[in-house]
Amino acid sequence: MMLKNIFVIIIVSIATLPFIVWYLGQSNPKTKIRYVAVGDSYTIGVGVEEDERWSNILTNHLNKEGINVYLVANSAVSGYTVKDVIEFELGEVEKIRPDFVTVLIGANDNFGQKEAGTYRQELRELLDRLQPIVTNPNNIVLITIPDYSKSPVLRLYRKEDMLKLIVQYNEIIKEEGRKRNLIIADIFPLSQAMISDADYVSDGLHPAAQSYAKWEQIIFPVVFDLLKINQ
Repeated sequence: MMLKNIFVIIIVSIATLPFIVWYLGQSNPKTKIRYVAVGDSYTIGVGVEEDERWSNILTNHLNKEGINVYLVANSAVSGYTVKDVIEFELGEVEKIRPDFVTVLIGANDNFGQKEAGTYRQELRELLDRLQPIVTNPNNIVLITIPDYSKSPVLRLYRKEDMLKLIVQYNEIIKEEGRKRNLIIADIFPLSQAMISDADYVSDGLHPAAQSYAKWEQIIFPVVFDLLKINQ
């Protein structure tokens, strides 16, 4: 009888071992870097599949290179401004308290021609509130705003003021990042070469899957170097 009980215990232990290993991997904060992507339509990936979003490509790439990252949430919403992120996305981020966050926000502020000084103030507020809810406040990567004035849908628009303001916004992103020792991933130069219809989805505004893949090639090394040190 005793031998039978021992045999049953061994069988049950073997059967449950994979689950135990999986559970420890999920629950041990040292083995998983919890990642949240914050932003607008460029981060939620309007017009592409979920696995074609740059944040998903980035997560898979990091894992392949030995950085164990889990994309807990992509809180981005199409059309959001910095103020919208503060009001509606930060609450979700605070509940998660992630280990790593990317921030790509400002295109809609720019399209609405919000003054650069106002954008700076609101970006400061966002970062001031975001940093304390990330487990390591330096594990935030700021991504510059792409030059969406090159997109097909805007070819007939007057774009000089739009582009000038994008450049001003991106300087603000870099300046505010430097003040906080945050790393910048600069996709702006690459985005200026996205002038073909094939670079965009059918709406002529949002990047196609291959364009997001190119963005990720800029973002990846910046994130990899950061997390390799701070994980």
